[in-house]
Amino acid sequence: MGGNGLEQRFPVLAAALPYLSLGELATPLEDMPALAARLGLGQLAVKRDDLSSPVYGGNKLRKLEYLLADALATGCEAVVTYGSVGSNHALATSAFAVRLGLLPHAVLVDQPPSPVVAQKLRYLLQLGTTIHAAASFNQTRQIAADIRDRHPGGPARVYDIPWGGSNWRGAVGFVAAALELARQTAGAGSPPPDFLYLSGGTLGMATGLALGLRAAGLPTRIVAPRAVPSGTGATEHAASQVLEANREIRARDPSFPLFDDPLANLELRPEFYGPGYAEPTPGALEAIALLREHGIGLDITYTAKAFAGLMADARTGRLSGRSVVFWNSYNSAPYPAALDRVDLAPLPPELRHYVE
Repeated sequence: MGGNGLEQRFPVLAAALPYLSLGELATPLEDMPALAARLGLGQLAVKRDDLSSPVYGGNKLRKLEYLLADALATGCEAVVTYGSVGSNHALATSAFAVRLGLLPHAVLVDQPPSPVVAQKLRYLLQLGTTIHAAASFNQTRQIAADIRDRHPGGPARVYDIPWGGSNWRGAVGFVAAALELARQTAGAGSPPPDFLYLSGGTLGMATGLALGLRAAGLPTRIVAPRAVPSGTGATEHAASQVLEANREIRARDPSFPLFDDPLANLELRPEFYGPGYAEPTPGALEAIALLREHGIGLDITYTAKAFAGLMADARTGRLSGRSVVFWNSYNSAPYPAALDRVDLAPLPPELRHYVE
């Protein structure tokens, strides 16, 4: 226990959950006055979760601090998780799992090919990840069941981490992150932000922050431009995630509030998704170019679409004079050298075209 500050505000909850400190928290909250003026905002700060660890940064670390700790606490020897071929989550899970002596399995589905995707596959291979190709979401579950059945130590020794690490346990990492943000703004003598923009992926980050901000008494509204495929049930799915996480947390710490309206401070925005997953949009490309001028890198799949939403809202006047935080959830730690020399033989034939 210790490392993310949860024990300071909710010690009973912190004591009830296995926890490993994997990163360098708190991550900086970087004031961007020139960019704020350019966009017509009263104030803009970037939450630099891209700097969460020199091993592999980004938002996944905060979830993995609880998920991988639970894997070890339950005696697991391996982990299996899921994502697209270029999944940051699968890569982050593997990078930290191997450091803890856990064998990582990544079950991956297709996405548009690119040099970035190719490098991520090579990185997974260098880490020793066992990569499995799946043709559909439904097939990922069958592959995971086969992995558990074939594991020498038995199925119970394989820990299942959901897509994006998004379940109630992973969300606790972002409850702590919300409390971290509250401390940072208070310590700087700044009012709480009016809006917080972040990428709407599997929504574990949004779920945890929504609960944590309300528990901290902050009136901040979360805006989550969509970055992954979803149907008409996206809002209901988000609400159920918030309710489940709230119930599970409250069951472990009765001092944690139980909230009535799960989406009171969470706004999902589908209009910035574009033609498909990991497909560029004009707004995302503009966001990448703009943030690059200010020394911050974004990725085309998630964070660029989130900042595109922020820019669009600024242009409508919604954010005029308001205080805004942008949560940069992408990894900015460099990849290892010599990935081009990684042995590609263990790569499933179905995925070979991504690196060729």
